[in-house]
Amino acid sequence: MKPRLFLIIGAVALAVVWTVMARAWSDKGCSPGQGYALVLTKVGAPDDHEGCQQGLEGPEFTSAYVG
Repeated sequence: MKPRLFLIIGAVALAVVWTVMARAWSDKGCSPGQGYALVLTKVGAPDDHEGCQQGLEGPEFTSAYVG
């Protein structure tokens, strides 16, 4: 196969994995945009004790999540 096809398949796979991990953050109370950012800053899906709680300006990250 051509290298360009591998690049496209790799990019799509990366986008799917990123979306799945961001969804895991959204399931723990984070907004979708926060979910995508937290995947990058926390390097992956949330641990059991990580999530978001409602703050004054919307959901805020917490490392003491109780869901």
